[in-house]
Amino acid sequence: MTNGPVAIVTGGTRGIGRAVCERLLADGWSVMATYLSDDKGAARFTETSDRLAVRRSDVGVSSDCRETVEAVLECFGQLDHLVSAAAISRDAPALNLVDEDWDAVLATNLTGAFRIARAAMASITASPRGRIVTLSSVAGSMGNAGQVAYASAKAGLIGLTRTLARELASSGTTVNLVVPGPTAETGMTAEASPAFVQAIERKIPLGRLGRPEEVAHAVRWLLDDLSSFVTGSTVTVDGGLSM
Repeated sequence: MTNGPVAIVTGGTRGIGRAVCERLLADGWSVMATYLSDDKGAARFTETSDRLAVRRSDVGVSSDCRETVEAVLECFGQLDHLVSAAAISRDAPALNLVDEDWDAVLATNLTGAFRIARAAMASITASPRGRIVTLSSVAGSMGNAGQVAYASAKAGLIGLTRTLARELASSGTTVNLVVPGPTAETGMTAEASPAFVQAIERKIPLGRLGRPEEVAHAVRWLLDDLSSFVTGSTVTVDGGLSM
């Protein structure tokens, strides 16, 4: 059994999830990063510590979630934290969105967050430092034209988080939500044109995109022992966009 905290980070090989993994590893924690389709990102993980495990897993499949929890317990002997960052997007106006794309987005972004939390719950509630942090998006609170499935799933995470926070409070486990705004090196900004990025930045009061490490810092704060009186809360990291 490891001396420091142990976390699962879903979607942990790219974007915000990767930044969370890197922050936790830098702080001496042990991490299992999961991914589904980002094989190149998994292969590029530069951290070679025995405190890191990388595993392919589909959070939308219950058996995968159970096996991930079993794997982290076998590898590190305990599980204290879950960070749900796995997400996909299938963008189209609502009128044109096909059922298969709606189902895929909800399966990963909302159902997947529930299934991995359910699988990890027994281990996390048994930990004296149990924490669950879920990554949402300002699209879930503001809406975003052309992202009806993504925004709906991210909005659903609010109800999921607050319900789990109530259900798990008696164990001392906290459950919170981090809501990033447009963030560099993630999603629609990663391959966007300079003109598109500039148009987004003009809408943000602070005048720039967020950085993955800034969102990771908010996640790290919620996982900290000194944040043990924070639960059912939302931490928004969006440069003022949703004010």
